[in-house]
Amino acid sequence: MGAREMDPSSCLDKLVKVTCQISYDEIPATVVAKAKECLADFVGIFCMGTRKLESASLRRALGENTIFENIEDMALWLGSTGRMLDIDDGHRYAMAHPGVVVNATAIALATAHSDISGKKILEAIVRGYEVYCYQGRVINPSAYLKRGVDATCVCGAGAAAIVSATMMDLSEEQTADALSLAASLAGGLNQSAIDGSAQKYLVAGWGAKLGIMAAKLAQHGLGGPAHVFEGRLGFCNAFAPDPDLEYLHNPRLVWDILNVYIKRYACVRRIHATLDAVQAIVEREQLSAAQIDQVRVFGSEFLHAASGCHPQDMAQAQTSVPFAVAVLLIHGQVSDDLVHENLHNEEIGFLSEKVSVSMDDEIIRLAEKDSSLWGAARVEMIVKDGRSFSETRIYPAGDPENPLPEGAVREKFMTLTQIPLGAEKAQTLWREINLLNENPDVGMVFTRMIAEL
Repeated sequence: MGAREMDPSSCLDKLVKVTCQISYDEIPATVVAKAKECLADFVGIFCMGTRKLESASLRRALGENTIFENIEDMALWLGSTGRMLDIDDGHRYAMAHPGVVVNATAIALATAHSDISGKKILEAIVRGYEVYCYQGRVINPSAYLKRGVDATCVCGAGAAAIVSATMMDLSEEQTADALSLAASLAGGLNQSAIDGSAQKYLVAGWGAKLGIMAAKLAQHGLGGPAHVFEGRLGFCNAFAPDPDLEYLHNPRLVWDILNVYIKRYACVRRIHATLDAVQAIVEREQLSAAQIDQVRVFGSEFLHAASGCHPQDMAQAQTSVPFAVAVLLIHGQVSDDLVHENLHNEEIGFLSEKVSVSMDDEIIRLAEKDSSLWGAARVEMIVKDGRSFSETRIYPAGDPENPLPEGAVREKFMTLTQIPLGAEKAQTLWREINLLNENPDVGMVFTRMIAEL
């Protein structure tokens, strides 16, 4: 590809046509508000994530004093750090985590240019989520469940290419080249969900880095295959054994950012409905951890796969139903600090052994009818005096069907940013993000934020 005419029959060019129709002035107010919310959520998580040893190690590996000079490495650090707490946003249908890639790319580019307006970055973010979710809806859930593909990078690279192309003012043809290159070169596996390791976090930053590089290459006439998505040896056939072919061939404007969920627990999303159900029982019945004899969790095969009881590192802990339930029962929340502090805690380990995860025919049928309901759960809690209580949760808190209460995202942001930045600077940053569309040059907002961490 490169220096070619658009092919209206290709899925690539159909998608680019749809995406390039998105301009700030035509974006609904609800979508702009959601984009600001997702950006703020990422910023808060990133700020707290910089306190982690892994973030500092990555920054040193990339060059402590030169990272501002290389926007691809800046994006790698931003995206990977934003993924480390496992409390970043996601999409139930597309799966995995669009926000870490999209927002890391946008911020990295903003720090490198002095003329990026708030309207432009918001337009780029909305476009990025749209492209990520198109790809994810096409290949998932089969890409994840049957091939072990992590859409965070596989779909995130193309989304980052769109964000980059938008902020770099590339033509439609160049944008198609950038997206095709990114989709052709993307990858990322989910074995870290079983074995642990830093790879779980690095795929996010890698997608952002790759997307920026793809846009730069496209700017100079280099591109990928015209039929990158639907071709016999292309994206769809490579990553998904059971793709959604109707969605593949008919890209449409969905404003899919509105379907993005915001997390409140620092663990994989498939566990959240379980934790909501546990919390509901505990609060309703006024129970303490000392009263618990058994916790029985029932769900799909996907939930059952997260039944490991004694995690050895953070990535494994973030993917363990028994561990997360035990942390919630004892501490009343599941935060990154609590996960880290209790990784080898004997009390948590003892309570974890009281938590079982089994497959449930009713929930399996529910997930077969709607494949996005992979995290639905029924919880039975038995206390030591013989009483038992039950709670079922289909949609975890933060999903569009079960939104977080008003003010929850701001509260999460302030909790995460006050420690690394201080209360006054955190409040200023929240205000600046919410007034982003009025700012003609947003680069300084994010350059200052990073410098103050």
